[in-house]
Amino acid sequence: MPATSPADRKRLAARAIARHRSRDDGVAFRARAGDRTVRLSYTDRTIALDLAAAPEPAAARATLEELLGSFPVFKLQQPDTRKARDERVYVSALADPKHAADFLEACCRDVFDLDEGYALTVVDRDGGDEGAGPP
Repeated sequence: MPATSPADRKRLAARAIARHRSRDDGVAFRARAGDRTVRLSYTDRTIALDLAAAPEPAAARATLEELLGSFPVFKLQQPDTRKARDERVYVSALADPKHAADFLEACCRDVFDLDEGYALTVVDRDGGDEGAGPP
C-alpha cells in the first residue's frame, strides 16, 4: 500500500532503509503523482536520483544543490565511471535512516516538484511493489 502523507512516506522510507541496511543491500522507491513517476534508490549510503524525471532537469540540478545546503551531511558524489549520464546524480548519504528519509521526501517535493499527496512505494529490483505493508 503506498504512503501518501509526508509522515507516512518518511516512516515508510526510514523503515525500508533500516531493513535494507541490516541486510546490506539496496532499496528502491517509486514516487507517483498523476502521470509522473520518479524512481529513487538507496544503496550503501548513497542515494541515486535520475534528474531526467524532473520537469526541468537543469533547474532540478540547481534545486538539488540548494537543498544540499539544508542537509550538510549529504554531498554530491562523483560516479566511478566517466560514462555516467549527466542526469544521473549520486548523493552520499552518511546519515541515519530517519534523516535519509527526510532527504528523500525533500527531493521528491522540491527537486522533482511532486505535489503534497504523491504516493511513495518501496519496489523490488524488478520494479514491482515489494509488499512492505503499511507504513
